[in-house]
Amino acid sequence: MRDVTGDGAQEELLVDASPYGIRAASVADGVPAAFFIEWHTRPSGLGDVHAARVLGRMAGIDACIVDIGDGEEAFLPGAGGRGPGDAPLAVQIVCDAHGGKRARASRRPVLAGRTVAFRPGGQGIALSRRLREPAARRAVRAALDGTEVPGGALTVRAAAGACPDAVPAAATMLAARWQEIRAATARDPTPRRLWHGGGLLGRLLRDAAPPGIRKIAIDDDATLERARRRAAGEAPDLLPALGPADAAQVAAPLFERHDCAGRLQAALEPEVVLAGGARLTIEETRALAAIDVDTSRAASADAAETAAAVGREIVLRSLGGLIAIDFAGRGAPRRREVQLAGLKRALRADRVPHRVLGVTAGGVVEVNRQRLGPSLLEALTEPAGGALEGRRVRLEAVAHEAANAARREVASGARALTLRAAPALLAALAAPGEGVLEGWLGVPLALVADRTQPRGRYILERSGTLAAGSRGGRCSTR
Repeated sequence: MRDVTGDGAQEELLVDASPYGIRAASVADGVPAAFFIEWHTRPSGLGDVHAARVLGRMAGIDACIVDIGDGEEAFLPGAGGRGPGDAPLAVQIVCDAHGGKRARASRRPVLAGRTVAFRPGGQGIALSRRLREPAARRAVRAALDGTEVPGGALTVRAAAGACPDAVPAAATMLAARWQEIRAATARDPTPRRLWHGGGLLGRLLRDAAPPGIRKIAIDDDATLERARRRAAGEAPDLLPALGPADAAQVAAPLFERHDCAGRLQAALEPEVVLAGGARLTIEETRALAAIDVDTSRAASADAAETAAAVGREIVLRSLGGLIAIDFAGRGAPRRREVQLAGLKRALRADRVPHRVLGVTAGGVVEVNRQRLGPSLLEALTEPAGGALEGRRVRLEAVAHEAANAARREVASGARALTLRAAPALLAALAAPGEGVLEGWLGVPLALVADRTQPRGRYILERSGTLAAGSRGGRCSTR
């Protein structure tokens, strides 16, 4: 499949799924470029459209808290004076809940498919800047010639270049779906979800998989089938790329490919040592992410390469909101220009909207990157207790790893397993429902409480003996 964006990178997606959630890695030219995490206890609602009811206005700002159904609430900025008792409204989740904050909603939904996005109330048709190949742009324009989609504006996305003839039908479907959403909101004011964005799997197929992607490897049969069904209806250009993990990967973790596991582990550490000795220190707070660049011990530190490393870490760690970067030294204006140019180049392939805002009077470079939900650190770890106690691995992450370890034992011939762990981890393992993990594995599984085990570790036994490679969770606890 040809590359219609003009980026030229050979990319693949690795999707590691279990009853506890999904981990995915986007790999470009053999190097992990971005990670995506969704746990079954914290499903992503990004892109979902809800009928919402205002619960109360926020003091001092034009915002309110809305009920979006199923016991969930969202923060809605730009409320336009709405208050409790007003008519229901349709809102879209634009940022998942994170850091103790509610999900953020918008009154301006955008219904996005793989090839086109429909913005209600707008006008006209625009082509994405990522659709760079002239022939692909001409093909899309030809396919849309004479097409009218009332009630909104269209943005043709980069993936349309691979199947331009499918764009008019996709646009018409999204416009019709919006009319259904409006009618449903007016007919029944009950807060509820009206449009499902597909969770993380839907977002991977819709947004993360670039046109011309070489491979989307999924190591779970049920998840692969869900992906194929969704692609058949919404992303047919991805069907040739979708497939199971290679047979050689069945007995080994999918994330061992391209050292995804190693990069994931490294992305949880606050320090990154670059070639030549330069060092990045990355700290996340509720207000912003701060990146300090130290070249004092570097034998050689190229300004452009250091800036590019900063850009890569921003994407890899899923940093969002305001990002403040303190490059080493103030330097000459020319050096600062090189740093800004290197940072922009590194972020060019980033599919999350962002802006390099420039340099403050204090010499700090500011980047604003749309926050879509938890960062990688927050998705995999949680506060350990008090403010000085650091972070510890989330039990969902350990449960996912334990499930994968058990699956590898089954693949190598195990016919019965026993997993010993602390009660907290056993509760996490049982959370999807009674017998779910055992059914997924296809062999008898005994979960045995062992209070001598640390919270985030487990022992996996096979046929009454210690299974090869038994271990505990290995995520960083910082």
